[in-house]
Amino acid sequence: MSCSAAGNPPPSSHSSARKLLELGYAMPLMDEAGAQTAPISGASTNKAGWLVAIVLFGLLWLELINQLKAEWWLNPQYNYGLIVPLLALYLFWKRWRNRPAPAPPAATGFPIALILFGATLFLLIRFLAEANPDWRLLSWLLGLAVVTISLSFLYLTGGRAWLRHFAFPFLFFLVAVPWPVRIEQVIIQDLMRAVTGLNVIFLQLAGVPALQHGNVIEVGSGFIGIEEACSGVRSLQATLMISIFLGELYFFNAIRRIALVIIGAALAFVCNVIRTAILVWVGTNRGITGIEAWHDPAGLTILIVCLFGLWLVSLVMLRGGNRPQIPPPPSTQNVPARLSSSLLIGLGMWLLLVEVSVQIWYRAHQIAASSRWAVHWPESENNYKPVPIAPEAESLLHFNEGGGAAWEGDDGHRWIMYFFKWLPGRTAARFVKVHRPDICLPASGRTMERNNGLRMIAVNGLNMPIRSYRFDDRGSPLHVFYCYWDARSSYESVAAAEAEDWSARGRIRAALQGRREIGAQILEIIVWGYQDDDEANAALARELGRLVRAG
Repeated sequence: MSCSAAGNPPPSSHSSARKLLELGYAMPLMDEAGAQTAPISGASTNKAGWLVAIVLFGLLWLELINQLKAEWWLNPQYNYGLIVPLLALYLFWKRWRNRPAPAPPAATGFPIALILFGATLFLLIRFLAEANPDWRLLSWLLGLAVVTISLSFLYLTGGRAWLRHFAFPFLFFLVAVPWPVRIEQVIIQDLMRAVTGLNVIFLQLAGVPALQHGNVIEVGSGFIGIEEACSGVRSLQATLMISIFLGELYFFNAIRRIALVIIGAALAFVCNVIRTAILVWVGTNRGITGIEAWHDPAGLTILIVCLFGLWLVSLVMLRGGNRPQIPPPPSTQNVPARLSSSLLIGLGMWLLLVEVSVQIWYRAHQIAASSRWAVHWPESENNYKPVPIAPEAESLLHFNEGGGAAWEGDDGHRWIMYFFKWLPGRTAARFVKVHRPDICLPASGRTMERNNGLRMIAVNGLNMPIRSYRFDDRGSPLHVFYCYWDARSSYESVAAAEAEDWSARGRIRAALQGRREIGAQILEIIVWGYQDDDEANAALARELGRLVRAG
């Protein structure tokens, strides 16, 4: 910015003007006759533009947080996500204090195209997410769309320097997006088997006879299971987030950041091996009930040790070499950045239109809940007793109603039943998808012999979709019958029940039909000892007639 006036100003005046410019003030212009003209900065207009931008992008990011909050609250594995927005905001604030001077973007066509693409993708995501709030693919797509729109806007506002300077805080937010289910389950199962195998080796070295059955350890006092809470994946994900945050907090270079992430992963694994070793040793010497008293204190202690150890490692790395510094801002850093008001207005109107359209679509296709049913707990049966739900499973499933029971049938066979119910807004689809019998029981040492598929069973005026599995339980036949009931679906045939799947095609179909998630129920029945599958199916039909009541 320069100033034109008749004649040369005195040195003191020239020096004062320069100081004012460096402080970011808008200097008045003088025409050739010495008359004062309007300021060219438009400071008040720019402030209003920034206020609109903050509100608009605040709402956009709140939509992403709203998509992820159910996982953060309901899934202990991702509880750390609750603090990620605050950490990302803090990192952005740190970089804002040292921001470079804004510069015009080298090109505007490509970033505007990215914003338009992200806005279009936002419509598709919101349309699908209303029917599938648990679909993690949508969470990733929404996260990438919001980050892309935000970074593209920063590029248009401050050029390549701003894009490079502010990219990290926005990308850091993605560590709070839940991992894809298949990847997560592979890692969980592999970690649980590795931890179980190491604990069996420790026990054998200590002179304690132990055998591994999947994720279960057989010792003299019984069977000790290594569940997901002990797999190490929770602390692994939290440690990954902290490692990335500390690398940015101390301005480490790329090599040190990668090293910190690797050290954090190794530290999390070692700490969880120590934790499970303590629990297994307690279970071996004090029985299975002794594990409950030690489970949570051991987990909390090991987590604190892990995070504190990671912080000490980062301090050692910080003192081990010269600390990289973000270069100081140039003297012209307060030159006002240019905001595109038309782009902001257009984006704001589009987001409003998307939300209104989605709500209108689902309200127009609102359906009543299908026939509900409840279970009658067989308290009069032989040797009936409630089966407590493990605290880890209860915290993971977050059901509204439910429980378990065991009894002995008239023919002497042993039965166990689990029933869970979720109200609207507490979707069970994701939990059911990753905790079906064909996934969980093999991990507990059972071998699946057959998956007999889905069939409809008429029970007291209801058509119940039942999936049947046969397992080998250490030489004894084990039949598992599993029913998932979506309140928004009708189960008039096997084809209708099969359509209630969680494939991409099924999820898209639910959105096209306007089927908003409105609750679900699960019934799982287990019976031992039937050698013949048809005999087990006939026994199931008799038990369902006594257990299930419509209404």
